[in-house]
Order: sequence, then C-alpha cells, then structure tokens
Amino acid sequence: MGKKLTLNVEGTEFTKKDLKDRFEKYNKLYFYGKLGKCKFHWMSPNGGDYGEYTVQYNKSGIVSSIGVARNTVWTEENLMELLVHEMIHMYIRTVEGKKFDGILGHGVRFRSHCKRLKKDYGLCVRIHPTFGYINKKLSPKLLGRVILWLFDW
Repeated sequence: MGKKLTLNVEGTEFTKKDLKDRFEKYNKLYFYGKLGKCKFHWMSPNGGDYGEYTVQYNKSGIVSSIGVARNTVWTEENLMELLVHEMIHMYIRTVEGKKFDGILGHGVRFRSHCKRLKKDYGLCVRIHPTFGYINKKLSPKLLGRVILWLFDW
C-alpha cells in the first residue's frame, strides 16, 4: 500500500477527513447547514486550478465532490476561502437547483453569495484567486485571466 496523500497547510498535514471537518463547520456557519454530503479528492497539478466542484449523477441523485490542489502553498485563510468558494458552487447547484450560473459558474448567483458572505460575516471570497503555486511556471498567464474575467458574466 502506498503513502497516504495529504495537504500541507502551514506545516500541518491535512487529510480528506480534515477537509470534511472544515466543510461541515463552514456549512453550518455560512450555508445554514443545507449542503448535503460531499466527497473530497486531490487534484493533479494542471496549471491553473486550486480547487474544483464537480457533480456526478447516480441512481440516488447528485454526488458532489470538491477537489483541492496539492501543489499549492496553503495557508489556513486561503484554504478556507477555497472551500467556501467551492461550497458556493455546490449550494447554487444542489440547494438552489441552478445548473448554469455564468460561463464558468461565477455569474449573478455566485456573486450574490459572495456579497452576502462579505456583508454578513466579513468573509471575502474571490472569483479567480491567486494563492501561489510551489511551481511558479504552472500559474495561469495574465492574458488568460483577463479573458476568463471578460467572458465570465
């Protein structure tokens, strides 16, 4: 059996269980406890994403999953922002029932949740955050970010 993969957050090793614990805490704090079960997975380094929310359908309904990049220098604050960001996507999809919210999912509904979290909790959730990859050459180019921003309404 291979080595168990973990995430390094300010020198502390986080497991998927640690992510699940954070998810449950943030669900109660910021999403009224309405989010259902969620799986977690480690993302392969792909050059631009820190996290992702994915949905699969099976006989029992929607299966939600949040992926977290392991090739990033994480802080507690950045990890919290990333998880809440992906949880907004999950809320819009599973609680509000919206399948489309802007080209990359950062449309009107997403932005309204960001404003709500800022107003009610002082929590700033960015749409296209930059946290800092260990391997700097994997970072998205500025032009790519501008293009994403222009077409993500």
